[in-house]
Amino acid sequence: MNARLSFHARVTIPAAMLTAQLAVPVSGFAQAWLPAKGESSVSIIYQNETVDRHTFQNGERMDRGHIRSGTMIVDATYGLTDKLTVSATLPYVASKYNGATPHQQIGQISIDTGTYHSTFQDFRFDVRYNVLKGPLVVTPFVGTIVPSHDYVFFAHSAVGRRVRELQVGANMARHFDSVVPGIFVQGRYSYGFAERVLNMSHNRSNVDLEIGYFVTPVFRVFGLGAAQITHGGLNFPTNFRDIATPEQWLHHDQISQDNKLNLGGGAAFSLSDSVDLFGSAIHSVYGRNSHAITLGATFGITYSFARSGGKVLGSRTQERRLVRCLCEKSAS
Repeated sequence: MNARLSFHARVTIPAAMLTAQLAVPVSGFAQAWLPAKGESSVSIIYQNETVDRHTFQNGERMDRGHIRSGTMIVDATYGLTDKLTVSATLPYVASKYNGATPHQQIGQISIDTGTYHSTFQDFRFDVRYNVLKGPLVVTPFVGTIVPSHDYVFFAHSAVGRRVRELQVGANMARHFDSVVPGIFVQGRYSYGFAERVLNMSHNRSNVDLEIGYFVTPVFRVFGLGAAQITHGGLNFPTNFRDIATPEQWLHHDQISQDNKLNLGGGAAFSLSDSVDLFGSAIHSVYGRNSHAITLGATFGITYSFARSGGKVLGSRTQERRLVRCLCEKSAS
C-alpha cells in the first residue's frame, strides 16, 4: 500500500443509516482494510437526524409529521488475525415525533407524544475476512442484527424495526495515487436476509460508496453515497392507511419496500497515532415507502491501540494500524 495511504489509512466506514426511523442495518459498514492481529479500536459516535417528509410508492413526499432522533453508538473492533476481524455495535436511540397522525394501536398507549423516549436498539456483529490485498483490496463479511429486547416498533418515533437479519457481502477498496496522489475509493455491497413478518419476504440490497482525498497526511475529506433496494415488502400508496388490513398497518414499518438514496460528505482529522476525530452530513435525495432525511449529522472519536507481548503500545505500526472513522455508522 502506498506509504501515504497506508500510514494514514483513515478509511471511513460509511454507514448504513443508524436512524431509528430508517432502521437500515448498521453492522456492515466496515473497511476493506483490516487491523493486524491483536490490534483493536473503540469508537464513540453521536448522530442526530431530522425527518420532515414521508415518502410513498411513487416517490411522493408528504408532511405526515416530523421525527427527530439522537443516537449514541459504541463500536468495538478487534483483529483476531491479520486477515480476520470481528466487530460489535450497540446503538442507544432517543427519538420523538411531532405531528397530527401519531401511530395508535387499540388498547395500547402511543409513544408518538411529542416527547423523547429512549432505549437500546439492536446488537450488531460482523466478521470480516480479507481474501485479496494489493492495489485492489477485497474483504467479504458476514453480519447479524439481533434486537436487544422487545422494544416498540409501531410508531413514527420507534427506535428500530425489531427484525432479525443476516447480512452477507463484500468490501472493496483501492487507492489511486498513481493517478492523483491522496485519492482512494472504497465500496460495499451487502445482501440482508430479513426475518419474515406476516410471512412476507423483505430482504435488502445495500450499496455504499466513499471517495476520499487526503488534503494532508492527517486530514482528509470525502463524499458518501448509500443506496438501498428492498426485494419484496409492501408498497405505500398515499391512502395506504385506508386500504391496509389491521395486520399490515401494525407491521408496515417492518416490511416496507424501502428504497432510497442518500448522499453526503465529511472530513476526518488525526490528533495522534491513536486518536481520530470525524464528522459528516447526509441528505435523502430519493426515497420510496420510507422517511426522507432532511439532515443527518454524525460526529465521533476513535481510539485505536495495539497489543504486542501483552503490552499496550501507544502508537501503531504504519501499514498495520487501523483508524476507524464511522462517519455514517447508523443503524440500519
